Amino acid sequence: MSPRTAVVLIDPLNDFLHPDGKLYPLIKASLESSNSLEHIKELVAGARDASIPIFYGLHQITKDGTYSGWNHMNESQIQIKQNALFSEEFGAQILKELEPQPSNGDVVVSRHWNSSSFANTDLEYQLRQNDITHIVLAGLTTNTCVESTARAAREIGFHVTLITDATAAMSIELEKAAVNLVWPLITDQLMTVNQWVSSLSKGPI
Repeated sequence: MSPRTAVVLIDPLNDFLHPDGKLYPLIKASLESSNSLEHIKELVAGARDASIPIFYGLHQITKDGTYSGWNHMNESQIQIKQNALFSEEFGAQILKELEPQPSNGDVVVSRHWNSSSFANTDLEYQLRQNDITHIVLAGLTTNTCVESTARAAREIGFHVTLITDATAAMSIELEKAAVNLVWPLITDQLMTVNQWVSSLSKGPI
């Protein structure tokens, strides 16, 4: 079977990417340092120009009662609940211009509760149903959800390409440490958006 590629775009949500998002002030410096949002848009456009589907790995929506009865919440979940992050009305919505296009074969998978878009979701099932063998990962945040998803993907047999300039973290230091020190150890390929888009004419990556 020839390789089949999909982009997995992690958490392109208002709370991260919109100036009014609750987490935007925390990642603003990293976003601007790498021009990450424009590169994410370029990645989406390049994938669609090549008819490569985009699978959206999104964080769980926070509503009244979301964590009711939970006795084993981790610190991240506690912070999400206390600060009402990823609200249904705004924070957990996909940023405009990055929304899925069903006509491209895009898929919004069930939402993750922690960092990995594979844990407690249907991402693997959806990828296997579409015969995907190669995934191209980008999004938010660099050293948590993107990295955790990449690790999980490699463990279960996917070929993983990480896009180094279409991501951001809670600080420039965290972004650079992940991209330069950790990512080379957990991926099959590191590429910029421009490198990946340019490679599409040469065959699946």
